[in-house]
Amino acid sequence: MHPLFDFLLPTNCFCCDEALDCEQRRGACGRCWSAHHPLGFPVCPTCALPRPEGTDLLGPARGRCAACVLSPPPFAGVMAVVAYDAIAQAFLLRAKLGRRREILVDLARLFGAAVVATGFAADSTIVVGTPSHPWATVRRGFAPGTILAREVARRMARPFERRALRHRLGGFEPSKRLSAVLRRRRSATLFQSTRSLAGERVLLIDDVMTTGATAEACARALLRAGAAEVRVAVWARALRHRDRPI
Repeated sequence: MHPLFDFLLPTNCFCCDEALDCEQRRGACGRCWSAHHPLGFPVCPTCALPRPEGTDLLGPARGRCAACVLSPPPFAGVMAVVAYDAIAQAFLLRAKLGRRREILVDLARLFGAAVVATGFAADSTIVVGTPSHPWATVRRGFAPGTILAREVARRMARPFERRALRHRLGGFEPSKRLSAVLRRRRSATLFQSTRSLAGERVLLIDDVMTTGATAEACARALLRAGAAEVRVAVWARALRHRDRPI
C-alpha cells in the first residue's frame, strides 16, 4: 500500500486499534510508535537477556549469565534495542505478514541510529543480514534482515555483504511451536556462507531474537567461512516470562 493512502483513507491504528489522527505514520498512532520498551536494564553482554542480581562483573564471568558461561554461544555478544513485547510484535508482524516494507525501513533507521550510538561492534569490518527462507522472500517481496542490515551498514560506513550467507531451500516448516532444542537442531544446517570471510569481524543483523537458534546457526556458518568474530544486533529480543516488564 502506498503511504499516501494512510492519510487519505481514515482507519484505526493496527497496534492499539484506536482511531488515527493526523500524527499517525504507516498506519500506527504516535503513541504506539513511542511505546516500544527499550532494554534499559542490565543485560548479559553475550545473550542480551537480563542478568540476575549479584552477577559477577569483575571476575571471570565478566557480567555474563550462568547459561552463557557454562555453554558459550558461537557469537561474541548480542545487542537488542527493544523488548519483543506486544508492541514490537505488532509492528514486525504488520511489516512481514502485511508486506509493509516501509514499516521496516522506518524501524531500520531507528535501529541503525541505536547501533551507532552505543558503539556496539564498532570494530566490525562487514555487516551481514540474516537471510530469510527463499520462498518467504518471494512471498513478501523483501527480506527483513537485508533491509535492517543495509541501513546499519550505511550508518556505520561498513560494507554490506548481502551474499555472505544464504538460507537453504529446506526447512520451510514453521518453528514457532518448537522448543529451543528442536529449533537449534532444525536450524543447524539451514545456513551456509557463500564466500571466504577470512579474518573478517562480522556484525550479524536480524529483526528479532527468540531462542537464539537462528543466530547461532548463522554465526557457526560465518565462523566456518573464516570469520574471526561474529557479533549480533537485533531490533527486538524476546524475554523470559520472569523478565518481562509489568
